[in-house]
Amino acid sequence: MSSPARQLGPVRITRPSPLIITHSLMSQNQRRLKNGSLSTRTKPAILRTRKRRSSENDEDERHVKQARVEPTEMPQPLGDVTSSLNVERERSVTPDNPVPETWNKFRGLTCIPTPQSTRKLPLPKLSWADQGEVWALMCRKDRLYPRCPDYLSQHPSLQARMRAILLDWLTEVCEVYRLHRETYYLATDFIDRYLSASRDVPKQQLQLIGITCLFIAAKIEEIYPPKLSEFAYVTDGACTDNEILEKELVILKKLNWDLSPITSNCWLNTYLQLAQEQSQRESGDGDAATDDHSFVFPRYSPLKFVQVARLLDLCTLDMSSLGFTSSMVAATAMCYMISPQLATQVSGYSSEDLQECYDWMAAFAITVHEMGPVQLKSFSQVAQDDMHNIQTHTADLDVLERAQIRLSQIRSSSRNSPESSGVSVVMLTPPKTDEKTKF
Repeated sequence: MSSPARQLGPVRITRPSPLIITHSLMSQNQRRLKNGSLSTRTKPAILRTRKRRSSENDEDERHVKQARVEPTEMPQPLGDVTSSLNVERERSVTPDNPVPETWNKFRGLTCIPTPQSTRKLPLPKLSWADQGEVWALMCRKDRLYPRCPDYLSQHPSLQARMRAILLDWLTEVCEVYRLHRETYYLATDFIDRYLSASRDVPKQQLQLIGITCLFIAAKIEEIYPPKLSEFAYVTDGACTDNEILEKELVILKKLNWDLSPITSNCWLNTYLQLAQEQSQRESGDGDAATDDHSFVFPRYSPLKFVQVARLLDLCTLDMSSLGFTSSMVAATAMCYMISPQLATQVSGYSSEDLQECYDWMAAFAITVHEMGPVQLKSFSQVAQDDMHNIQTHTADLDVLERAQIRLSQIRSSSRNSPESSGVSVVMLTPPKTDEKTKF
């Protein structure tokens, strides 16, 4: 048997022709041209053209950059909580100096300067912040977040009674789940501002809006908020988890993510803390003025707080409360429940500033005084010093109806007697001795 080599025969070695070698060299040069690897003769000319093109592009970019920093075409600054509101911003950029050169000038582009408040400054000296800036920012937020008392004119299918029923139901939900008062007041603010910015909301959507706003407020305020399924459960099948999540995005977009108002509850905490600090200074306690933890921990009486908070809860159920700022409503509630003189001192308002709100709240204050003293409720798994911050259902719809009837009677009598138009801010007829609440 013969081997494979003998079958194939002798191997012939052939040399490539010069034409094939030339073709291979040309293909290599073409590949080098495509890859950018050039011969020494072609590099300088092409590099000069590339350099010229890059310089032209740099000049174009410089023109574009200069056009972007014109003062009239600067974008709106971001980063501040209230940057989306219609606020006049002060900039440090001038036509002569369009680009900020220092850090302070750069902050002028993105930060809103602290405004000066026209109200008196009742805050004492704080170790952790400047009391003037803190008070000015609080007063500024009180003016920026809108409160529209007649937004129901935009919703033909809604009535003021429906809003009161919704808020009364949310109060019960907060008490069942031991949610804080600030959570309830945040949800109320979100509901009112969302409805103010919307139109033609059907009444079938009102409960979904209310529970979604409470869901948003709980995630902001509560350390351990209830789960989404629990918010859907309290609606008894009217709202599902997906509907709450979808409505959450709609509400947040409509509110423009402005979720940090200073509510009436927050103002009340500040006023009572100021009143306690003032009483300690008058009693000769010098530790209150030099304490580093001033305005960090509450020092007022919890029973006194829930007394005033009950009047606030009742006033919140009425839509007419939206005609006044949150700070003014809290200060007027202190006028009726504690003292008008103390309320004007801790709020920075004068008696003339509170006159209109005082006249409106008279019917609600009389109704609350008729209810007698309120008792501080206790809750399981809640600290003793935090029980007064839990939202409780102390003012129901029947109490609101009595107060509204009395308000209409007071207004009709004031129209019939023009002499009562110049009444000064004084306390109502005090309760009997055995009905007074001891703080």
